[in-house]
Amino acid sequence: MSDKIPAVRVAACLPLALKAVSPADIERRRAAVYAGPQIREHAPAQSSFRAERQDILNQIVGRLEALESKIDALATLMLRDQQREAREQAVSMELSGEGLVIYWPTLLPVGQVVELDLTLALYPPAEISFLAEVIRCDTDSASGVHEVEVRFVTISETSRDEIHRFILTSQRHQRRTAQVEAVRRKASDSS
Repeated sequence: MSDKIPAVRVAACLPLALKAVSPADIERRRAAVYAGPQIREHAPAQSSFRAERQDILNQIVGRLEALESKIDALATLMLRDQQREAREQAVSMELSGEGLVIYWPTLLPVGQVVELDLTLALYPPAEISFLAEVIRCDTDSASGVHEVEVRFVTISETSRDEIHRFILTSQRHQRRTAQVEAVRRKASDSS
């Protein structure tokens, strides 16, 4: 039985950053992706003064959390800009909803978990980040390029939806291009 990913794939050449991930980071990322809504429990106030004080403290905490999330969002945007600038050139790949095949210059061991940052050529461009496990790595002896197949380990539904949107957009573009070429051939044959 093959470990190949049984899904529709689309060939693409997209910006990609890849780095190895430690087991502790894997669990942290998995928890962050699959964390459910966090519910806070508040004890009933014993007096109106305590209730008012608790309300004020809750407002302060809420504002601090909002400020912290804005700072995190800003830091994330700044980091993405730095990463985008650090990326060299686009990488050839075959992309599916379950994983991807990367044509990579270095050998990656099977079982290695890697973090991938991928920019999908959509409008607007979609930058997604996820963990993936190397399930196959073959080397083309002629070119020395490694065909690395990875399966998504942790990926948000939003990121998976963006991948599906990219695949459908690419397929639609390929169909339209083929139709235009067929019309051109037919027109040149009839003249």
